Amino acid sequence: MKFRVLPIAFILCVVLPAFARTDSSGMQISTKSPQARTFFEQGLQKMGLLHFQAGLENWRKATDADPHFALAHILLTFFSEDPTEQVREREKALANRQYAGAEEQLIIDWLANASQSNLIPAIQAMNSALERYPQDKYLAWLAGWWLELNQNQSARALVMFERVIKIDPKFADAWNEAAYCYAKAGSFDKAFAAIRHYAELVPKEANAQDSYAELSRMAGRFDEALRHYRMSLKIDPSFHESQLGLGDTYALMGDEPRARAEYAIAIEEGTPAQKVLWGLQWAATYIRERDYRGADQAYRKIAQQAHEIGLANYEAEAYRAMALYQKDSAPALELLDKAEAELRGGHNIPQVLVAEELAAVLRVRTERAVRDGSLTQAKIELHKLEDLSSANGDLVVEASYHAAAGAVALAEGDNAQAISYLEDDSANPISMRELVVAYERSGKTEESSRMSAALSALNVPQVEQALVVPEFRRQRADGSSDSTSLPF
Repeated sequence: MKFRVLPIAFILCVVLPAFARTDSSGMQISTKSPQARTFFEQGLQKMGLLHFQAGLENWRKATDADPHFALAHILLTFFSEDPTEQVREREKALANRQYAGAEEQLIIDWLANASQSNLIPAIQAMNSALERYPQDKYLAWLAGWWLELNQNQSARALVMFERVIKIDPKFADAWNEAAYCYAKAGSFDKAFAAIRHYAELVPKEANAQDSYAELSRMAGRFDEALRHYRMSLKIDPSFHESQLGLGDTYALMGDEPRARAEYAIAIEEGTPAQKVLWGLQWAATYIRERDYRGADQAYRKIAQQAHEIGLANYEAEAYRAMALYQKDSAPALELLDKAEAELRGGHNIPQVLVAEELAAVLRVRTERAVRDGSLTQAKIELHKLEDLSSANGDLVVEASYHAAAGAVALAEGDNAQAISYLEDDSANPISMRELVVAYERSGKTEESSRMSAALSALNVPQVEQALVVPEFRRQRADGSSDSTSLPF
């Protein structure tokens, strides 16, 4: 499973009052409490094998044993799925930064700034840490993880994971992470070779089978994915991410009733935040069936659940998803208004999550205006998005801006400019569809064919995929093309 994973273990040292590095490839750890150290190490071991909730609980116990344990606080910020906990732990990490060692302080500065959408100082702190501690395999791993999943920079992340493997070829989780980077680049031969090596290093762990299943699903090998997910659950029936994976696979196979049944089992066992996150994937099954009334009901249910536990970014995501498939603009814009109101409501969630979801909302507003033929309004929304991107610096926000700018350029007939912008968001199904059109109109037949094949083969459980890919496959089979509109 490609999720919030840490490596199997850090090299730990208890520090009184300052620390000494005991291993050139280890990370500096500062705590005066042996009990906190034990809980922290246990949490890292659990997280490295994706026993996610157990790992978080051990870290919470570590901070209970030592409230000044700043590194444990900041890793809770980074890995928790609960935005309110992320904010709370970030503030505790910053308040106790003085008790941390030099490397830990750089990690705190990096991750705390990232959480607050202060990307430039975040990257500066990360780069300083990597430069000062070039042999710290765990630091490089953490950088790779952040680059891949928080900034959508798989190619740069792969450099970090390969650096980890060079330092320590037996670092199991680095092979796992590298496999996903290879898969995202379309290099499935390398991906499966890496994941097989990972499985050899941790043969008795459920996550090895789960990762093999997810890569198989990404490659369109659905039967193989189902088999490995079930092998994972046989190893550990409590590995709920594999249960979720069964739902994802059936959804992408087109068996939506079976997908909903599998999702329901996972959701029943999830944390409150997971129930909402996984519920968004459950709701998308109705889109694949073109049952938009059912989708409305499902997304409204998830939005209400998110509202009740204060997860404004997830509530906004539910409204945004609904807006994407509305035929008429009036209800779509009303939903986007609700999404934006939630995001601007002053909820206690990390600024980075607010900024990224707000950027996604503004992107949909821009694309909706383009679809309605109102380029004037599209440019108004695009200007707001440009301002947000300029003020923020976050690469996810920037990708939303470039996607929206590409949609406007394509509508204006500036295919070269559209391609330049859209290639910055070339993993998003909507941008991929528009790139196919822009390439076709520019006479770039090779690029158009390559992107068409990539879009047709895209098997990710997201709302944009549900909206675009099945219809694109049908259009491609029918020989139709050069349509940038969503399938309504």
